Amino acid sequence: MGKSLLMAESMKRRGIVYSFVVAFGAALLLALSLGLRTPAQASGPPLGVVTREYEVLTIPEATAYAIYTNNTVIPHQVWYRISGGDALYRQRLRVYKENAGPRPITQLPPESELWQELTTNAPGRWMPLPLEAGIFTYYFDGDNRPTTNSPWRDAFGVRVKRTRFANGNVYQIAFEDQETRDDNNDLRLEVALIQPA
Repeated sequence: MGKSLLMAESMKRRGIVYSFVVAFGAALLLALSLGLRTPAQASGPPLGVVTREYEVLTIPEATAYAIYTNNTVIPHQVWYRISGGDALYRQRLRVYKENAGPRPITQLPPESELWQELTTNAPGRWMPLPLEAGIFTYYFDGDNRPTTNSPWRDAFGVRVKRTRFANGNVYQIAFEDQETRDDNNDLRLEVALIQPA
């Protein structure tokens, strides 16, 4: 009886060690893919080749867009950039990062989870967030205001196009700043979630 308990305990330890080795290997592979980029990828996320394109999704009631991962084994990294916009009003992008699952589409995390705020829709460079493991949600909130002194107001809708690459997904996100229009091009951004399948 004592021998079988020792064997069971030994097998349990091996299982824990094996899980750690697999997680460490996945993290190492992701770190290597981020560190060994080709010159063409030096200014952006290491995406690889396109494997699938999805239909454009329009969400008129959304004021922000959230991407998330619930894979607790393979580490991930999020990159983002403003890609432009054709707006009548001033634009603002707020990026939130929360160590939790997604909230309803009209709810943002508390201000304590705010990662960055950009008050422009001019095209910019790719910005990476830290490498993470576990359940995280990233919120991209597009706001606007008619004048410098008026308060910021929520977008009147979001349009998203997702493309799957070998190393993750890219989301092209566009916000609408007027309730009566539907061009969804006032603030445009690209978000990449790097997490090989």
